[in-house]
Amino acid sequence: MLNNSLIGAERPRDPIPVEVSSGGRPARIITTKPPLVITDLELRARVQWAHITSPHFHVSYDRVLFSHTRATALDELLEIAYSLIFHFTHESFAGRFQVYVVDERATSLLGWAVRPHFNVEEPAIYLVESGSRQAQEEAIELLTHAMRLTRYARHYRQTSGWAALEEAFGIFLSERLSMQPKPFPFYGAEADLIAHHLYHSHSLRLCEIWNEAVETLSFYQIVLSGAFLLSLGDTFSDDTVVTFSKSDYPITNETFHAFFGRSLEELESAWVQHLPIALFTVTEEEQERIIQHWDRAIECRRH
Repeated sequence: MLNNSLIGAERPRDPIPVEVSSGGRPARIITTKPPLVITDLELRARVQWAHITSPHFHVSYDRVLFSHTRATALDELLEIAYSLIFHFTHESFAGRFQVYVVDERATSLLGWAVRPHFNVEEPAIYLVESGSRQAQEEAIELLTHAMRLTRYARHYRQTSGWAALEEAFGIFLSERLSMQPKPFPFYGAEADLIAHHLYHSHSLRLCEIWNEAVETLSFYQIVLSGAFLLSLGDTFSDDTVVTFSKSDYPITNETFHAFFGRSLEELESAWVQHLPIALFTVTEEEQERIIQHWDRAIECRRH
């Protein structure tokens, strides 16, 4: 999700089992090795690629695990997403954009951490399929970054608060322009219900999120900020949120006040007071079931 051509972190040494059985002998423990780091360059070298070209995309896909028919369907979905985002934001890119589609279960990728992401340096989008993730799930979110490439490159790592805004806006469009019944990252759950859960289970605050460095933004923080932009769209209009997302200045309390007439603290306070309303539409058992389903759905993304 975040702009990074390195997927993962340096592999730590495996811990040495120290548990001792009741008989005084060391107990055997199977330890799980963390995935290795892989660069985009090495990822591309490990996969056997086939290619599809369309008006706005050059799609390279794993020819072993993806059929031509399936890859064509994904390319068509990208073209539809491109049109939807353009009509919503009036932003685009020139020429054809490179998209790589892989399955992390490929033999050549076993033991490596592979995550969907946007690489601004290449530039390219990497979509990843697995047992718990479909390749198209994050297409709109990542395509949003690609269609704002110039602004993304200028502000994402340089302008205070802009990374949180960009990630939140990707989620905003994923929900607004959804092309599947249960889109990432809420998977059919009410965004306010998930936000209420995050506030009470993870002690998050929007004011802290907007001051976070790019490298320290967590998945939960990004989801909360995305839910917040959705609420701003419901309250002030989606057009206002789109205009706000194009800000070329640091995102501060003054920025929020300029677009929405209130500071971030005031907007958050009003939203937090509103969130319990989302709980009235479901019973406690239904709420617990929704949260459990959501936790399972985002398991592979939270780290």
